[in-house]
Parts: sequence; structure tokens; C-alpha cells
Amino acid sequence: MDITRNPGINLNLMSPTELQEGIARLSRGAYFKEATLEMTLSILTESAAQMSGIERVSIWALCEGQSELRSLDLYELSNRRHLSGESIYARDYPNYFSALRHEDCIVADDAALHPATREFASGYLGLHGITAMLDTPIHIRGNLEGVLCLEQVGTHLSWTAMHRLFAHAVANLVTLALVEYEADEARHQARSANERLRALLDPLSDSSVDRIRQFS
Repeated sequence: MDITRNPGINLNLMSPTELQEGIARLSRGAYFKEATLEMTLSILTESAAQMSGIERVSIWALCEGQSELRSLDLYELSNRRHLSGESIYARDYPNYFSALRHEDCIVADDAALHPATREFASGYLGLHGITAMLDTPIHIRGNLEGVLCLEQVGTHLSWTAMHRLFAHAVANLVTLALVEYEADEARHQARSANERLRALLDPLSDSSVDRIRQFS
């Protein structure tokens, strides 16, 4: 899928069928066996930004005992660039972290005034020019593991039901990517463990054969 040529669409005008077709295209572009996790996440953020016309789309991982959110990939639509590595901390934004744990979705039409996001007003929002936030928690096996963020820059935006459906669908794709990554890691560790065990047992088997030959 050539995501750089995918024009932005107006989610306010999308029908449920068009939304489903858009998510299907995104899914087909995001999953191929040779992709690394980093590549898959970058395709998801860029595709979601291109499809929705939202300026900033990012995926964050919860770490350090749920006290830190770390950006895995951020795509800026106008600059056509990917960034990563930024962190925010629960000690600085306790209401936001609490909302992620207890809300299905944070829908902040005015991010500077919303109870869950107004803590960002003096720093994060102004630094990036963000006016509206739509943040969807990412859960794996019932545990909060991260968040998908859609952030409007400049003019204010009232998030619609279609925006929320779109964000939820993209968050599900992120969850699938992370689960597949975990499964690949588990398979790799299992293969490595088997190889180490075989390396330990093979010399023992040779010694056993030698002892049997001595007594035959």
C-alpha cells in the first residue's frame, strides 16, 4: 500500500461501510510477515494520519510499573515524518494516567479544558500546538499496555462517533501487532532454549555411547 499517496478523508462524511473498507486497507498494509514491530507501528500511525487527516497520530507503551508512557512511534502529517522516544510520567499527569486506567476512551474536544488532559496545558499542548485529543487505551489480555493518540493541531475539533470508531479500530490493530510480536519473541526464546539444551545434552550422549562401548 502506498500510504504517501493516500489522500486524507473526512471521517465526518464516512459511512460505516466506508470506514470498514478503510480499516481493511489499513490492515492489509500493516501486516506482512517480513515486517518488524517498528515497521508495522510506523505503517499504522502514518496510514491512520493519512486516512483521517489528523495531524498527529502516535502509539505509546506503558512501562516502568505503569508510571511512564513512552512514544513508540509518532507520525506528523504536515511534516511527513516519524518521531519516537518522548516520555511522559504519571507523577506529572496523574489525572491523565488515571483516566487511561478507568475510561474506554478520552474524548477531549478542548484538550486545555478537559479534566483528563488539562494537566498538559502548560507544557505538552502548547509545545506541539495541540488543541484536541482522542486517546484510546490499548489492552492486552485485559491489562493496560499503552495508548493510541489522535491529536488535532491548530483549529479546534469536535470528535465524532466516526472518529471514535476509527480510533478504536486502529487501536485493535495495534493490539494485534503487539500480541504477534510477543508470540514471535516467545517462539524465538523457545528455539534458543532448545538449542542450548541440545548443546548440553549432545556431549553427554556421546559420553554415554563411549561408556557402553567400553563394556561391550
